[in-house]
Amino acid sequence: MTANDQALFGQLLARIREGMQVVDSDGTRIGTVARVEGGHLKILRDDQKPRNSHQFVNPELIHLVDERVELSRSWDELRRLWAHDEFNKHHNLRPHI
Repeated sequence: MTANDQALFGQLLARIREGMQVVDSDGTRIGTVARVEGGHLKILRDDQKPRNSHQFVNPELIHLVDERVELSRSWDELRRLWAHDEFNKHHNLRPHI
């Protein structure tokens, strides 16, 4: 990741607020922002059980932040990616697919 990438991701993360909707690249709602933590977006996914489980989103997946957070991949791509997410494994989080 270049310094320009880091600056861009930092700007996007700074615009994110708790409670914002998170959508995939097709505009399908996938969750709600819990907070920004450790340089990652932490969300509550709509499909997660139990509801207090979180999904960490790498800032490289954030495409746009306006009144909601739009990710750069489709829901199917995100679920496959998160099933093998090293950040989740490192933090002992089980995938929710």
